Parts: sequence; structure tokens; C-alpha cells
Amino acid sequence: MKNLFAISIVFVISLMSCNKGKPGTESTNETARKIAIKGKNLSIDSIKVNDSLKIDKNLTIKFQSKILVFPTIKNKSVLDSIYAPKEIRLEEYSKDNLTAALNLKMKEFYDEEKNSLQDFKPEFAQNWEKNSYMNLHSYNNNFLTIQYTVDGYTGGAHGYYFENYKVFDLQNNKTLQLSDIVANQDSKIWDLILMDNFIQNDGDKGQVEMLLVKRIPLNHNFYFDKENLYFLYNQYEITAYAAGTVLIKVPLSDIKLLLTDEFIKRQNL
Repeated sequence: MKNLFAISIVFVISLMSCNKGKPGTESTNETARKIAIKGKNLSIDSIKVNDSLKIDKNLTIKFQSKILVFPTIKNKSVLDSIYAPKEIRLEEYSKDNLTAALNLKMKEFYDEEKNSLQDFKPEFAQNWEKNSYMNLHSYNNNFLTIQYTVDGYTGGAHGYYFENYKVFDLQNNKTLQLSDIVANQDSKIWDLILMDNFIQNDGDKGQVEMLLVKRIPLNHNFYFDKENLYFLYNQYEITAYAAGTVLIKVPLSDIKLLLTDEFIKRQNL
């Protein structure tokens, strides 16, 4: 479990002594692979940009971002949804277009920071950074799950961190919603299920002692495998900062009566 950082985003960058080099763009094959599922291949590649901006003798800003590329996915609505968390929307999601979009995001970040708070000159050396990543979490039974993370430090006592998941049904060309999995979302039932499994999952992590809420609501930050349905709660959603991210694992066998018939059939439950 990763430690979370509370949000403390204060963009204060001086225009003085600005010495920004040419943006560096790296195409990496660290996630490039082909996965054969029922005779169909899912090709995955990735693009990474990584650069830094020297603002002042005591302040350096770093930007790093990685996105995945899916050359075999052709459905426009699915692709729009895949890149929506990265705030990228294109007519064509080719590798070249995505590379250009990612470089533009980096340029916009630096321009915004330079123009926001121009008079800040730190008295001691600081390295600020903004990092965002897309990672393949899983691909099973034509369900593609992508993990999106954002972390960084931009001044203050500590940094920040977010983790989100989206599931895409490539068999039916759509973004999977919780309602596609859970037919009965009665809060009275799920409050008990989530709290019970939260306590059971806690082990020696001590997250239970840092609970901030009396009930744990269903959220839409979920994914699943053959045995469990998982819900991820980010900083301060249900627990204190020091608790970190909270992942609640719910066995599918325990909630089969609450699931949709289509999901049960698709997963052979």
C-alpha cells in the first residue's frame, strides 16, 4: 500500500532566471506487449515525457508523465474515455498525436506555473515535481483495467497522491459502470458489506483506527478479478491522511445475489 500525501498544491514560480531546455520526450517500450485473449490480440505501447525547468537557483520544477497507446483499439468512444482522465481528447489517437498532446500538456504546465505567482524566490533549494502515469492493471476476458496515478510536490509540508481505476469492456465497446456489475446497490446493505470487509482487510495496517466516517459508501473507483471486487478510496475519503490509500476487497462469492446476471454469466461465477 502506497503512502498518500495530503493535497498541498501551491504553484509559485518566478519568471526570473528561467532557463528551460527543450522538452524531452521518451518513447518507452516498458509496457509494450501483446496479449492473446480468445484469439484476439491487444497491442499496448507507451509514451513518456520527462523534463525539468530551472526557475531560480533554489527552485527546479520537474514534470513526468506516461500514457499508454492502444493501436488495436479503434472505437472512438472507448478511446475518448481512456484518455479523459489525462484530459486528452483527439480526433485520432495515434502514437504521434498522443506524443504531441503529452508535450503540449508539459508546456502548458510550465507556462501556467510561470505566469501564476511570479514573485516567489525560495530561500533554500527546492525540487518540485508533478508526475502522472497510466498503467495496465489487467486484461482478462476482454475487460481492460487501467490504473491512473498522479503524485507530486509543489511546496508545503508534504506532497499529494491520487490513484484511480477505469474498466473498459472491449467486447461491447464501452466503459464499464458499477451498475453493469452490481444490480442491487442498496446503501443499507453495502454499508455493512464495505465496513465488514474493510475491518477484515485491515490486518495490522491500523487503518481502522484512522477511520473518519461512520459508514463507507460505494464509490466508482473499482476493479475486479475472478474472485474479488475491489474499491479504492483515496486520501481523506474515509480515513485520515496517515492511513494512506484504502483498498477494500469484497469476495464475489459473498455478493453473488447482488450482481447482475450478465456479469455473473460473463465471469462464469
